[in-house]
Amino acid sequence: MRCFDFWRLDDVAPYRAAINEKLRSTAEVTGKQGILLVIENEFACNTATGREAAKTLEAVQSPHFVLNWDAGNAVMRGELDAFPGGWDALPKNRIHHCHCKNAVKDDTGKIVWSPVDKGFVDWTAQFRALKQSGYRDAVSLETHWRGAGTPEASTRISWAGMKQCLINSGTF
Repeated sequence: MRCFDFWRLDDVAPYRAAINEKLRSTAEVTGKQGILLVIENEFACNTATGREAAKTLEAVQSPHFVLNWDAGNAVMRGELDAFPGGWDALPKNRIHHCHCKNAVKDDTGKIVWSPVDKGFVDWTAQFRALKQSGYRDAVSLETHWRGAGTPEASTRISWAGMKQCLINSGTF
């Protein structure tokens, strides 16, 4: 079951322990039902980057609490080295889902969504690293980029880029 850890606060420090306890207690409830609680690092929430996800996972020690790794979301929060920097901080055995999308800086310097094969995340290297870490769960294409005119055309371009990265990584 996917979750998030509340809308991002300017200063989460006074609330972090309570947030972590809510995540831990919820993971225990879901675990009793044979369900994993999967937190997604989400740029609009308190756990947005790889480094923040590593801290949250360290604080919430439960076999029922794992991560949906989203390197694109980490980039959107400003972790421009989400792969490999944010990735390197993560406990690989606690990653149980992965979202695939990418982001670039536009002409104004703002970070915006982009096709999977163009942007800060080197998905060929990320797929290779997932394989090397023993990852065996799903990777989902997230189609946030809409630059091809229609959602379908944009998705087709992102899927083609994702597929090429998978092929280039030797994982497809």
